[in-house]
Amino acid sequence: MTGKINKKDIKIMAVMTVIYLIIALIYLGSFKAPKTGWEPDNLNESFIVDFGREVTIDKIMLFGGIGHSWGCFGTLEIEAYRDGEFEPYTFIDMKSVYKWHYTTASVTTEKLRFTATYLRTDNENDKNKFYKAEYKEMGFFSGNDLISGFTVTEKPQTEGIEKLFDEQDLVPDRPSVLNSTYFDEIYFPRTALEQLEKRDILYENTHPPLGKTIIAFGISIFGMTPFGWRIMGTLFGAAMIPLMYIIAKRFFKDTFWAFFCAWLMMFDFMHFTQTRLATIDSYTVFFVMLMFYSMLDYYDSKSYERGFFKSHIPLLLCGISLGLGGATKWIALYGAFGLAILFFLSRGYEYNDFNNQLNIKINNSGASVKLKEKELGKWLGKYFYLTCLFCVLFFIVIPAAIYVLSFIPIHYNDKNTGLIESVIESVKSMYNYHKGVSESHPFESPWYEWPLDIRPIFYYQGELLPDNWGASIACFGHPLLFWIGLVSFFIILWSLISSIFKKENFLGENKLVLFPVIGYLSQYLPWVVAPRKVTFIYHYFSCTPFLILMVGIIFRYLEEKNIIGRFTKVFLIVYLTFFILYYPLLSGLEVPRIYLEILRILPRWDW
Repeated sequence: MTGKINKKDIKIMAVMTVIYLIIALIYLGSFKAPKTGWEPDNLNESFIVDFGREVTIDKIMLFGGIGHSWGCFGTLEIEAYRDGEFEPYTFIDMKSVYKWHYTTASVTTEKLRFTATYLRTDNENDKNKFYKAEYKEMGFFSGNDLISGFTVTEKPQTEGIEKLFDEQDLVPDRPSVLNSTYFDEIYFPRTALEQLEKRDILYENTHPPLGKTIIAFGISIFGMTPFGWRIMGTLFGAAMIPLMYIIAKRFFKDTFWAFFCAWLMMFDFMHFTQTRLATIDSYTVFFVMLMFYSMLDYYDSKSYERGFFKSHIPLLLCGISLGLGGATKWIALYGAFGLAILFFLSRGYEYNDFNNQLNIKINNSGASVKLKEKELGKWLGKYFYLTCLFCVLFFIVIPAAIYVLSFIPIHYNDKNTGLIESVIESVKSMYNYHKGVSESHPFESPWYEWPLDIRPIFYYQGELLPDNWGASIACFGHPLLFWIGLVSFFIILWSLISSIFKKENFLGENKLVLFPVIGYLSQYLPWVVAPRKVTFIYHYFSCTPFLILMVGIIFRYLEEKNIIGRFTKVFLIVYLTFFILYYPLLSGLEVPRIYLEILRILPRWDW
C-alpha cells in the first residue's frame, strides 16, 4: 500500500469537489446589491418623498453601506403628512451594514419626510465626531407591491439624494441570507472592502489581516455583494475536501479510507455552515490542515532515505502554512505545539530505526561498533542538529515574516509608524481585546461542551416570513462525527496508554495513531487555558479534521476484525441522510417552522 495520489484518486477527489461545490454554491448569495447611495454630511438633513397621491405604505426597506465617512451607523426619523402637517410616523435604525433594514409600521399618506440623525460615538476622546451613515437604497411597499411614481422634494443640503432611489429593481420584499449580511459578516466583508479601497480600518482589527485580504479578492471580482464576500470562503471549504482526502490517503495509505474521511468532511454540518459564512475560519482551518499534512509527510517518512535537502521540503511547506494560518487567525498558532511534538517524535522514531538498521548491518557484515557510532554521529549532526537549525528558519523566521508582511495591505494610512511597530501594537491590542471578551452571550458554549455538540450557535433567522414558516442557520457539528469522534478519541487514547504496558497497540503502529491525537489536542487544549472568557462551538472547527481521522482509525479497525461487516457503507449513507435532513438549518432555506422544531434532538439546540 502507498500514500501516493494516483489517477483514480484524482478522479474521486474531482467528482467529490464538484458535487460539493454545486451544493455549496446554491443559495449562497445574490450577485447583486445596491452600489450607489446618499451620504448626509450634516446633522438632521431631511428630504420629502411625494407620492402625488394617497397611498397606503405597509413596509419600508432600507439598505445601508459604510460610505466614505469614518463611521457607518445612522437613524432615519420618518414623519407622515396628515391634515396639512407632518406628524411622527416611525423610524429605521441602521445598526449594521450591507443589510436590508425595515419598518412595518403602516400609514396612509401622500408624503413622507425623512430626517437623517446620527448615533454619537461612545469614545470619550471623540466627542466631536459622529457616526455618519450611507443610505444606499430605499423602497416602499403597499402589501406585496413596490410603490413607484414618487418624486423627491425639498432635497437635502448634501447632494446625491436621487441615488437613494436609483436601483429599485434590487429592493427585496424582505431581508434574507441571499441579500444581506448576517452574524459576523457585519465585520469582515466591511473590513475587506476598507482594505481593498485603502480606507482606515476602523471596525474589525481583532484578528490579523490575511483572512480579510482573501475576502477582498472575492469582492474585487464579484463586487460588494453577498456572493462576492462569501465566495472565497466557500472555495476554501471546497478545497478542504480534496485536502482531507490527501491527508487520509497519506495516513491510511488506502483509497477507500481516504474517500471515507473526505466524505465525512464533505457532509459535516460545521464545515458547510462555517465555510459559506464570510468570516475568516475557512482559511484558518484550511491552513491548519495544510501544515499538519506537511508535518505528516515528514513524520511518516525517513529523512535519511529521502536525502537531506529533499526531506526538508515538507518542513518548509509546514512553516509557510503555519505563517499563513497565524496571519489569518491566532488559533492556527496553537498547532505549533503539536507540530513541535510531532517533529521531535519523528526524530526519536527515526533515530531508533536508523540504529536498528545499523545493528542489522553489523550483524550481517561483521562491521565494527565504531562504524556504527560514526554513522549515528553523522545522522545526529545532519538529521537532528542541523535540521533543528533549519527549523528555526522554517518555524520562527518564515512564519514571523509572513505575519508581518500580511499587515502591508492595512499599513497604507499609518505613515508615522513603522510596519513592525504597527504589528507589535496590533498584537497587544488583539490580545487585550480577546482577553477582555467577558460579556455573556445567549449562544456561548464553554470548551468542555463542544465535543458533545450541546450548544449550537445561532447565526441567522428569517424575517417577515409567512406565518408558520421559518428560516434559520445554526452552526454545530454533525452529531455522528462529533459523538463518534469523541468516543474514538478515548478508545485511541486508551489503546496508546495500554500499549505502554503491552508494548503493542491493537489499533496499529503507535507512531501513526499518535498523529491525529496530537493534532487534535494541540487545537483543543489551548482553549482550556485561553484568557478569553466567552467562547462558541465554532472555535472547535479546527479540531474536526483530526476527529475525522480518529473515526477512520476506529472504523478501519472494526472492519479489519470483521466486527461491523458492511456497516461502514451504511454509516456513510446515514451520515449523508443527516446532512440532507438538516440542510435547511445549515443554509437558511425557508421551510415550515414545524420542520425546524422536529430537528431539535437536544434541549439546547435552539434555532
